[in-house]
Amino acid sequence: MHKRISSSLRLFLCAVALFSIGGLCAAAPTRVAVVGDSITCGVGTSTPAWDSYPSQVQRMLGGDYLIGNFGDSGCTLLKHGDKPYQQQGAFRQAREFKPDIVVIMLGTNDAKPQNWKFKDQFLGDYKDLIRQFKEVPSKPRIYICRPPYISKQGSDFINAPSLLEQLPLIDAIAKDEGIGLIDAYGSIAEKDKLLPDGVHPNTAGATEIAKVVYAGLAGKPWEGTIPNELLSDWNGYQKRDFLLNGRTAILVAPKKALQGKPWIWRPQFFGAFPAVDIALLAEGYHVAYTDLQNSFGAPSAIKVMDGFYDYMTQTQGLAARVVLEGFSRGGLFSLNWAARNPGKVSALYLDAPVCDFNSWPGGKGKGKGSPVDWKCCLELYKLTEADALNSPLIPLNNLKAIAEAKIPIIAVAGDADDVVPMDENILILEKRYHDLGGLLELIVKPGVGHHPHSLTDPTPVVKFLLRNAIKPTAPQ
Repeated sequence: MHKRISSSLRLFLCAVALFSIGGLCAAAPTRVAVVGDSITCGVGTSTPAWDSYPSQVQRMLGGDYLIGNFGDSGCTLLKHGDKPYQQQGAFRQAREFKPDIVVIMLGTNDAKPQNWKFKDQFLGDYKDLIRQFKEVPSKPRIYICRPPYISKQGSDFINAPSLLEQLPLIDAIAKDEGIGLIDAYGSIAEKDKLLPDGVHPNTAGATEIAKVVYAGLAGKPWEGTIPNELLSDWNGYQKRDFLLNGRTAILVAPKKALQGKPWIWRPQFFGAFPAVDIALLAEGYHVAYTDLQNSFGAPSAIKVMDGFYDYMTQTQGLAARVVLEGFSRGGLFSLNWAARNPGKVSALYLDAPVCDFNSWPGGKGKGKGSPVDWKCCLELYKLTEADALNSPLIPLNNLKAIAEAKIPIIAVAGDADDVVPMDENILILEKRYHDLGGLLELIVKPGVGHHPHSLTDPTPVVKFLLRNAIKPTAPQ
């Protein structure tokens, strides 16, 4: 059945801290914007989202801080460099983050010969970047870092002598501007084993940098090992970030779990438009997430989901049946996993869902598509474009097992969506599922595009799930 809602329900405001590892603390955490290049992004570490130096600092500081990683690979401090940081989206996002503290670590890419020929502008450009952050309304404290040591002396790629020329300049800038100075260079100097490619620190190298950054921010040296999890507050509930099988994962616990410990699992976009998640937490559900970025619900992603499900049910003791939450491309994950594991699913909540990868990212119908994502999607599914058109792996072609398991589906979509058009995705799914005898309720948002997701008032979705989801049981 369809439900149409008024335009008053179209807008939904969400508080999502992008690029963060931690959650949003109810007691207003200290916000730290970390500015940098590929080293800040964590290139060279085992799991960048977990092992980059900002992520390690986040776990060292704990949930009273919120780290925003605004690193952008290849960026230069120099405005005449080949990729000036101030011209990138990360710079705008770092300022919009409203930081209380800014940590800047740039200069490595400036040491490339084509960039360092503008070295006379280095001091002025650095002071201008500092000024730009000083003018942010939150009036942040600012720290600048000596860029990390590189081990390939005289490299044509990044010239170590040029990097050495920067150090006294950066020291002078910190003194002139009256801001903090952090010696990332000294933290790994002459420790060549920490730099497998001569430039990017490995995980152990990132740890050494994290320690000096922590000391700069906390005013005391770090002692002990880096925590293997982060506990923080997320909308009034305890959020636990951790690493599982080489991927970042999240589990948010209700204040009091319902009998059977039911849970809702979002395989993409944790924290975006979270009204339903927050409402279900209040009802006693757990909320779970694991990183499946850029895997489009392909068979390899399904295997990762299998391992995550096993951990949640066998180790964490959550219910054997889970509500799957498919936002946008998350529909591919939710539908594909449910089709292969119908006995482990209690309900599906789909929101502007991709139900056919030919629609998105393929763009084979009315939708815009995404050529870069389409190429990646085909490679992961091991399909040619011709094979993809009628592939048995398309979620729309695998609804029978879901219907036979009597899994209820609640869906929300905007009828003006030109990214994931309804008539190529959820409307086809609705008809086929009804033809199979399945229960599917579709809420249509008139005049709404792909965003915003969810509903201002999540009550219709929450009531559907509480009323129709298959009763949770203990893990099997």
